[in-house]
Amino acid sequence: MILLVAEKPSVANQHYRPMLERIEGEKFTQGDGCLIGKNHCITWCVGHLITLAPLDAYPGYEGGWRLSNLPLLPEKFRLMEIESTRKQLAVVRQMMEQADVLVNGADAGREGNLIFDLVLDFTPAFKQKTIKRLWVNSYVAKDLDKAWKNLEDATQRVNLSYAARLRQRADWMVGLNATRAYTLTAGRGKMISVGRVQTPTLNLVVERDTIVEQFKELYYYSVVGTWKGYQAQYVKQETKEDGRSPTMLRQRSAQAPGMTNDGLKVAVFEKEAEANAVVERCKPPAPATIAKIDTQQKKQFPQKPFDLTELQKEGNKRFKFSAQQVLDCAQDLYEKKLLTYPRTDSQYLPDTMKQEAYALAQRLATPEQKGVMRGEGENFVFINSSKVTDHFAIIPTGEVPNGLPEMEQKIYDLAKERFVQAWLKPYVWSEMEVVLETKDDRRKTKEGVILSEASAESKDPDLFRLKLKRNEDLGFRALVKETKDDRRKTKGKKGDAGADAGKADGGAEGKGDSDEITNLVEAFPEWNVGDTSPFDSVELQKKKKSKPKYYTEATLLAAMKTAGKQIENEELAEAMKDRGLGTPATQAGIIETLKKRGFIEAQKNYLVSTARGREVIALMDEKVKSPEMTGEWEYKLSQVEKGTLSPVEFRDGIVEYVKQLFADLHARYACQFEREAATEKLNCPKCGGALDVAPWGYVCPNAECGFRFGHTVAGKMLAHSEVKALLAGETVGPLSGFKSKKGSEFSAKLTLDKDFNINFEFESDGKFHGQKTDYKCPLCGSPLKENKNAIFCTGTAQSKDPRSEPGMTNGKEPGMTNDCNFTLFKTIAGHVLTAKEIAALFGSGHTPLIQGFKSKKGSEFAAALKWGEGADKGRAVFEFQHRDLPCPVCGGSLRFRGGTNPQDAPGAYVCPQCGYGIPQVFYQRKFSDEEVEKLLKDKATPVLEPFKKNETTFRAALELREGGKIAFNKLTVEVIK
Repeated sequence: MILLVAEKPSVANQHYRPMLERIEGEKFTQGDGCLIGKNHCITWCVGHLITLAPLDAYPGYEGGWRLSNLPLLPEKFRLMEIESTRKQLAVVRQMMEQADVLVNGADAGREGNLIFDLVLDFTPAFKQKTIKRLWVNSYVAKDLDKAWKNLEDATQRVNLSYAARLRQRADWMVGLNATRAYTLTAGRGKMISVGRVQTPTLNLVVERDTIVEQFKELYYYSVVGTWKGYQAQYVKQETKEDGRSPTMLRQRSAQAPGMTNDGLKVAVFEKEAEANAVVERCKPPAPATIAKIDTQQKKQFPQKPFDLTELQKEGNKRFKFSAQQVLDCAQDLYEKKLLTYPRTDSQYLPDTMKQEAYALAQRLATPEQKGVMRGEGENFVFINSSKVTDHFAIIPTGEVPNGLPEMEQKIYDLAKERFVQAWLKPYVWSEMEVVLETKDDRRKTKEGVILSEASAESKDPDLFRLKLKRNEDLGFRALVKETKDDRRKTKGKKGDAGADAGKADGGAEGKGDSDEITNLVEAFPEWNVGDTSPFDSVELQKKKKSKPKYYTEATLLAAMKTAGKQIENEELAEAMKDRGLGTPATQAGIIETLKKRGFIEAQKNYLVSTARGREVIALMDEKVKSPEMTGEWEYKLSQVEKGTLSPVEFRDGIVEYVKQLFADLHARYACQFEREAATEKLNCPKCGGALDVAPWGYVCPNAECGFRFGHTVAGKMLAHSEVKALLAGETVGPLSGFKSKKGSEFSAKLTLDKDFNINFEFESDGKFHGQKTDYKCPLCGSPLKENKNAIFCTGTAQSKDPRSEPGMTNGKEPGMTNDCNFTLFKTIAGHVLTAKEIAALFGSGHTPLIQGFKSKKGSEFAAALKWGEGADKGRAVFEFQHRDLPCPVCGGSLRFRGGTNPQDAPGAYVCPQCGYGIPQVFYQRKFSDEEVEKLLKDKATPVLEPFKKNETTFRAALELREGGKIAFNKLTVEVIK
């Protein structure tokens, strides 16, 4: 007997039963959870019937949660029945027992394989039977019949099964272990749910919310000239090798997305004075000469058919449907034989389907669409077998819908519309690009060639770009309205002169803040290189930087697809899809899970993190919340599917990842691990009984007593020994690391009052007490004392500050007694000061360069310490090794930041205010501090060497141009070899 196992009863009854009756001539009778025929039987799962057993199903993990037995990383995972589907599992197992051949007819994907494989894993004896796979892309009769007649051997997709199991087990190892660990350490009694994909997705939302809420309204300026009645924009040259930091490049490219092949892009000024200077130089009667004319024909093809993510995005944009609603509709339409398989990540069709698909498009097209449809013999970018993996794009099957619910009808119409549009003619236009330069006798041009870069602050002429556009064939654009996304994908081109800028979607980096102006014309004017005429007018344009927007489900899906990387290029996005967060089949469920757990919420059409969601992300280590790292794991899973990475390698990597995560947790929450390991019970100060340890602290099991004591006080977690002393009535401390409500750190002793409330205790003089030192107070000159956490002053006499003005005592009126408040904590920015460093600070007022400080964002930096002045008098302040380097963009100071791994990446001189940066290594040559300082102050350097580009070594002087751009002085470039 051949047993066909469907994923759902609806598929078994509506599709598989008529298929076998049609092909095999079977007559079925209805059984309990099955259909019984003569030689063929059909049964079904109800989604998953088997799951991985939880942690408490393993020996030693029963009962309460404990840190001491984590992490659990099983060599062999335990399986368990799902209680709600236990009855159907019994039917499936009984039918499998009787069958000779088992056919997996679950949905054709990773999860479908897993549903069936888990039943086999639960009863390994079934694996000895002959096992086949029914791989179905469409439930239309002819497609289904073809799939049945060409049943695959189950081993053909064994790598897909490996990937499915590994995904499930990786989620288990990371999610269950990390959830317990974070709940027991950082949770303080609150459940903290952690997921391998869920948590990085939540992090994306929290980061975007922070960007939106911290956005400051900014203006920028550009210059537009009118020449012979057409608008032209002031431009400058910029390339990726211009010496800017990657951050600065991203910011600049976000402000002006359009850049031509010769590197010209719309100039954006942060300061109005700079833009006004251009206006003054170029306004009439200053002549402008055509330096270059370039005419090109361009094409824009219609979009490819949908994959699931694109369908969900479009459904959200058009109808405000959630990703889960779109998926549910697409799945229902698939089961109704109206759409092909929906859980696909491909927007392509195999070559073998071209003729059939083209005929289908002809049938579905309206008369207007047929009028602009391309010929079948042409090449279509979406017909490409190499881009099709398990499933092709979502397209209609050709079946006629009848009486669909409104939501399903809209999704069907979307899929049909996109499928038909993909076959339409491209939009064709010609574009004339004219480069105008202000007249300059010191500079000559040859036809079509600009001999040097433009810069408002150099001797080079000012450049304007004038764009003219002539429509040749509207093609699909005659029927399909252009969207903002379409305009962005064609580099921001506008159809009308002087169209308003800054109205793009307002992503996290303010995209669309400087749209290009294109003049729409019926015919191109007859202009030639060398034609000269003054501008009709030159004007300053002031524009507001677009405010970033909260995620919608559509934009969040796009971010998940590329693990949060902002990618506009379709080809790059396609290459990144294997490194996204989750898969098209799981992403909607992840978003819904975040909603159900109260981590994010829908506000109109936006998704916004809740206070609980932000709290969870604040507690997470980078390893757990990093979208990029999780994206890499997804990529490795896809490599397992393709057979290029072994399952053992993937599992070993996840195991090592979890072990390292726990090593970091142990270092961060050592007190909590120690507390659990302690064997000594603490006595209840109220009733004398033994206290139980809870995740948040200590509790008396005596219900009549009710004593409870939290282990975290003012943001500081107390050690078990410190709590013991405190409960015994002792004074504990002084301890440092407490935080006030305003976030400032302080130190104090702790005591319990008669009602067992914690009191912060300071000595009568308001200072700590400790051992005397040989150091003198930099404020009042008194001898200093120290304890394990700090060096402090206890001076109360009329102590004279040797650095104060004559007649002044400690900054007060002469003769006044003042308690000195000087304190130097021994840990500064994550670095514990050594005795040598402390001695240098008190001895000379300055330390050598110290490595290993950490910023609030966790990045390491190096600096010296010195005594501050003015308002910082008596405080140790940072002195960065590279100083007196003025930022050419905002006027702040550049600071040197070393690479994350000094062996791999050089550092950079970075402005913390505006993000401008100068790389330490430029064209393979390392700058000295003196060279950078001279470049910033003099706007130029002497000739330096050696620079290298590819195989060429050369010497040249550098220039600092408008906006902080570094460029070579071309007159000084000399090839060495």
